Amino acid sequence: MPLILFHTPKSRSLRPLWLLEEIGLDFVLKTISYDAAYFASDAYREINPMGKVPAFYDGDCLVLESTVILQYILAKFGPSPLSVDPHESDIGSYMTWLHMAVSGLSHYLAVYLSQMTGRDKYAVSEGFESYVKYHAEKAFQMLDEHLIGRSFMASDRFTAADISVAYSLFLANTLCRLPLPNRVQAYFDSLQERPVWKKIVAIE
Repeated sequence: MPLILFHTPKSRSLRPLWLLEEIGLDFVLKTISYDAAYFASDAYREINPMGKVPAFYDGDCLVLESTVILQYILAKFGPSPLSVDPHESDIGSYMTWLHMAVSGLSHYLAVYLSQMTGRDKYAVSEGFESYVKYHAEKAFQMLDEHLIGRSFMASDRFTAADISVAYSLFLANTLCRLPLPNRVQAYFDSLQERPVWKKIVAIE
């Protein structure tokens, strides 16, 4: 049975879409424009009970959460240079940034963006913007220091950790309009030059 990815443009489903394209796996892309009513419907919740994207199907196996899908693809269809093996010295950095990009950055920014665009009907406190920016600045500082002497997150090569971080920076800089430290901006700019990124970000 085919691999199927349910994707919404500019959303976190860009992460698994990027990996699938970089690896060159055959898959079916189901692109869905953002529609809160449809995502909340019984029809879509049969696809993803959480009513979100991405949703990834490997036959009858449903995998959710963007970085979990990255790990699943690499574990199931590897080996690939886009993962870092346990015996490599940078395995800690790889795993940290694969997941820190979500828990330490895009988790906050996604809620912030939903508030900015009016997509989220649940109000948050007036101090939420400051709270988001505080956590973003902490993450940016940690990332900036990690990039000293580095072009990639781990093992001196492009990996899934870079895919994970790059989407968080896209969310922060391009969608939420938050400034990035110079070193982080240069890193993000270099990733945006990759042909696969240019291809997938243009999908509407």
